[in-house]
Amino acid sequence: MRSPTVIFQITAIGRNHRAIAESARSVLYWARHTPRQGYLPRLWLVIEPDGYASSPDTYEQLRREGARVLVVPSDYRTPLGTSGKARALQYAVEQRGRDGLSNDRVWIYHQDEETCVGQDTLAGIADFVRGPKLVGVGIILYPIDWTGSPSHIQEVTRSYDDFRVLDSMTLPGNPSAGFHGSHILVRADVEDSVGWDARGYAPAEDLTFEIRVRHKYGSVFGVLKGFAYEKGAFTLRDQLKQRRRWMHGVIWAVHRSPELSARRRLTLFYSALSWFSALPSIAVLIASVAFHYGPLLLVTGIFTGFVWVSMVTAYVEGYRMHSEYLLRRVSAFRFVVHGLVGALIDALAPWYAIVSHPSLGDFILKDRPTGAPELPDVPGAPTGLPTSTRSGAAVADS
Repeated sequence: MRSPTVIFQITAIGRNHRAIAESARSVLYWARHTPRQGYLPRLWLVIEPDGYASSPDTYEQLRREGARVLVVPSDYRTPLGTSGKARALQYAVEQRGRDGLSNDRVWIYHQDEETCVGQDTLAGIADFVRGPKLVGVGIILYPIDWTGSPSHIQEVTRSYDDFRVLDSMTLPGNPSAGFHGSHILVRADVEDSVGWDARGYAPAEDLTFEIRVRHKYGSVFGVLKGFAYEKGAFTLRDQLKQRRRWMHGVIWAVHRSPELSARRRLTLFYSALSWFSALPSIAVLIASVAFHYGPLLLVTGIFTGFVWVSMVTAYVEGYRMHSEYLLRRVSAFRFVVHGLVGALIDALAPWYAIVSHPSLGDFILKDRPTGAPELPDVPGAPTGLPTSTRSGAAVADS
């Protein structure tokens, strides 16, 4: 039987060209050095014209190394007129149709511009494409360019939360509203039948896509083994902008997603309400202590222990998941202080979303800033291999 094809698709604006090159070369390297994959790997870079123009030499070099570079035409329009990342994703859908790659023997592995893979990622994909599920989602770690900043320490809690996300996504109805935008594997005919098109700008196109797939195909989500390796925002401002977009995406889905059932709409509303409640809860706690108003503490104390234990567990276990991948360690004091600052930014984010509008112009720096530590030899590699060996590997793209 003909082996399946897996398209590793990095979809991005393209201005973080160094981050994209690192992600692309992790695919190129491990596609060459992972034996008996059981599928034909391809690499697609789907980027915007201004992203390509920011570093054409980088993209042409990646093309020579084996990537297929698709620059979304500036005049391309989807039937519903969507914008943002969804527009580029829909362009890739249509390109696969033109190439005859929209069938049940082709799979799409979605990567953000900073999503690197390891040998474990490719092995997990090989296992998944032999199974019955149509969409795979896995755990993301954030060790790349780690600095121990508040934003980076806050990010480790997301890896721990992925256990909830995976559990929820694989259950009927997705009861706790988990979703992923990267490190997901989708069979091409499923993705292309649902598409990414939406009216206007959908701030969280990944959530909209998950809702559509579940509406049309039901509970077809499974666990994708192996990690993906990403990086957190470098500044608190970028962390705030990133979380703001997520909240706008949830609000957009609740109000404008026709495929959303009443039960799932209520779940998403409760999820958003829980996030909004974080800041008032902190304010109540501070006020109770400052004004010695005991009754408030008696009421909120029912939940306080559970909330704090859950938060501390997320930091501790999230850090343990990252520890062997980090080039730089932080002291316990710095970890606690930076963790609290990062958590406060997350608590502020939904309220910031209320008083500001989502913007297509939001740009979050993911290229390594000056002074940041070098990448590990190869993201996810079990043995030391020089970074330079990641280039020059070829991926079949015939």
